[in-house]
Amino acid sequence: MNKDSEFIDALGGVSKVAKICGITKGAVSQWRKKGIPKAQLNYLKILHIKTYMNIFHMRKQ
Repeated sequence: MNKDSEFIDALGGVSKVAKICGITKGAVSQWRKKGIPKAQLNYLKILHIKTYMNIFHMRKQ
């Protein structure tokens, strides 16, 4: 599983992420293969920094 898919799952799955971002479930499903677009990734990162850090293994700066 890639990190984007892992992040989506950690946030509650496709439906929950779609609701958070105000987009369709189909769009979020495509992120599993194509990756989460930078703008949406940054938005989700701000809302869920601890989850993001755990999955992407980054340190706060």
